Amino acid sequence: MEINMNETPNASTPADGDTESTPVTPAAPDGAAAELEQWKARFEAASQELEQFRQSQMTDQEKALAQARADGRRETLSELSPSLAEAEIRAQAAVAGVTVQTEALDLNHFLGEDGRPDTDRIARFVAKGDTVSAAPLRLPQLMGAGYHRGGRGGTASMDPDELVDHIHGGKIF
Repeated sequence: MEINMNETPNASTPADGDTESTPVTPAAPDGAAAELEQWKARFEAASQELEQFRQSQMTDQEKALAQARADGRRETLSELSPSLAEAEIRAQAAVAGVTVQTEALDLNHFLGEDGRPDTDRIARFVAKGDTVSAAPLRLPQLMGAGYHRGGRGGTASMDPDELVDHIHGGKIF
């Protein structure tokens, strides 16, 4: 008897003359998703219980230290969150190929409950395009270069010594 290692031992083999194989249907994804959510909920509950146990075992100094660390994190995040939100808006706008004027925006609107930038909300904002413009980048007009020449015609062909004399004499500036 020859055993093929690639076949499963309980797999059905097609009958002689039957060239079509029956497809194996995977388990229902809804059941797997529900089970996944159930395990996530269990994990969250166990994590909370573990954190409560750790806090109950802490001394007063450890509790004060943990509270100070949490306060420091919260304060730092509250100071930096608007800048992070603005950076996220600009990054998503750059990927979309548009420009966004963030000066008039309330950047706190784009923060999630945890204080971090809400990427989904930002993506919806950039996709909606209320204050988004696809205008090309405008560069300032350089006076004195190209078509716009300086106002006084005689300075273009002066030698450097004459130019210095005109500047010191107050004739140019």
